[in-house]
Amino acid sequence: MILDIKDLWYKYPGKHADTALKGISAVVGPGLHLLLGENGAGKTTSLHIMAGLRFPSAGSCTLDGCPTGSRLPSVSSHIFMTGVNMEFPAASISEMARIHAPFYPHFDAFALRDNLAAFGLDADAPLQNMSTGNRQKAKVAYALALKTDILLLDEPANGLDIESRHALQKMMAAHVGPEQTVIVSTHSIRDLENLYDGVIDLHDGRLNYAMTVDDILEHVYFDVSSVAPEDALYSRQCLGRCHSICPNGSGDESNIDFELLYLAARNNKEQLLKCLDR
Repeated sequence: MILDIKDLWYKYPGKHADTALKGISAVVGPGLHLLLGENGAGKTTSLHIMAGLRFPSAGSCTLDGCPTGSRLPSVSSHIFMTGVNMEFPAASISEMARIHAPFYPHFDAFALRDNLAAFGLDADAPLQNMSTGNRQKAKVAYALALKTDILLLDEPANGLDIESRHALQKMMAAHVGPEQTVIVSTHSIRDLENLYDGVIDLHDGRLNYAMTVDDILEHVYFDVSSVAPEDALYSRQCLGRCHSICPNGSGDESNIDFELLYLAARNNKEQLLKCLDR
């Protein structure tokens, strides 16, 4: 299923309220996508609109042609979002599965069991008695088990310890199917960096770019050397080495550095977007 966002605007209620989103347009297909942006860039607001939890002030967000904000069962059953400040309306994960999961046709009870076990959690344990980190684990474990066509995760690794972050990476690799569209908004880029298929970058409510990793690497390459290349779009020193992002005019192969890409879009935006043909 395809998320189609066209000239999307969102202004918070109130006469002097800020405009959170300013004319965003993107088509997001299957894959695991990293949603980048500084605090206040509009990431969570975007996810809320995609999930049908907020209504656009102008423009549209549709799932296979139907507005996500319609909240029709035929649409809502294909989308799920969870975030740090979103609490489940149930006493436990087992109760959540009993009252909520029937609305999601692809829910996988075995995946939920495996996910909870990987995090060392009991499905019947009261959510209110869990630590913040364990509640976060429980929500992510459940969200992945729903197997929705569109899964929206806002800071899924927030509050997770090192071991749990590794478990989350394995869980995502095992339970995100090739036909699913998963969008992860996070500042902890390295937690899932080997899994991302695409990048969506927001800045001050506007879209810098929405591209697959393969398309990005066709346009730029990432260099690590003692001295920055002359044509570098952006460079930074780290542990005595120079990490640079450069135009890829000769088809060079490299691994993507998401943090460097993010910094380049803030420090040399015009040249980077020109190089990305955006």
